Amino acid sequence: KGQVPKHAAKTAPAPVRRRDVQILNAALYLERRTVAAYTAGIPLLPHSQAKAAKQFLNEELQHTGELLGLIKAAKGVAIPRAASYDIGNPRNADEVLALLHELEITQIQRYVKALPDLSPGPVRAAVSTIMANDAQHLSILRLQQGENPVPSAFVTGGG
Repeated sequence: KGQVPKHAAKTAPAPVRRRDVQILNAALYLERRTVAAYTAGIPLLPHSQAKAAKQFLNEELQHTGELLGLIKAAKGVAIPRAASYDIGNPRNADEVLALLHELEITQIQRYVKALPDLSPGPVRAAVSTIMANDAQHLSILRLQQGENPVPSAFVTGGG
């Protein structure tokens, strides 16, 4: 993945940047919650599923870095990392996969809703890339759960 250009958010007028920072901070919260879920859930997964989950965890960490970079470029202030995130208490691999599936859906739904409100150009492109990567995660998680990995042609976060 490429880095977001530092000028991405600097070229937008201030009111747009403020709106972008609010949207990006909401996304940052969700990404951090998903990182917490992957971190807690990986030990409960069998090796083959844990291997994919570790890759997804790394990518989710990259997403948080990209969002932090966009917020900084907009001269915004990132929300602080929470002491803990409500991820329930999954006790086995099936529950972990269900949780991760739900969190990835939630992220995609938030991105689909937020994209039209973001500044056009590099900010929107960066967030679109994150959303597409989350859609890839969702597809693999669905496959691991024995579900159709691509239930529709368009990513909406609908399931």
